[in-house]
Amino acid sequence: MTRPDADSSSWEAALLAAPDAVARLAEILGLEFEALKVRDLTAFEAIQEEKNSLLQNLAQLAEWAAPQNPVPLMWQQLQDSLRQSKQDHLRNIQLLQRQLQAVKGTLQALQGESAGPAVDLYDRMGQIARRPGAWGYQIA
Repeated sequence: MTRPDADSSSWEAALLAAPDAVARLAEILGLEFEALKVRDLTAFEAIQEEKNSLLQNLAQLAEWAAPQNPVPLMWQQLQDSLRQSKQDHLRNIQLLQRQLQAVKGTLQALQGESAGPAVDLYDRMGQIARRPGAWGYQIA
């Protein structure tokens, strides 16, 4: 989907292409989630340009469609799919943030820094010790 010009026929053409763009966005968000789950940064990075382009084009189309009176029916019909894509995008962001936090915590632990309360470490019995230095035994 390309960015339409100011004339209404270009916007209408973009609107006709929007269902395919929304479907492709949903597909990309699913691929992104799978890449994040297995920590495949190459696959994750490979889809970012297309995802960002789709998001930008759909945002521009939304800016045109929303103030129309009445709002084009096709745009209204895409709203549920777009809301789901928003939720999928937020899910992916949360997964990425959790993974980043785990990597930061691991680096801190390896560097001997205080891991802080957000990082869980395990004691010798395999139990979670949330406080740095709380290894489940007392040094006499």
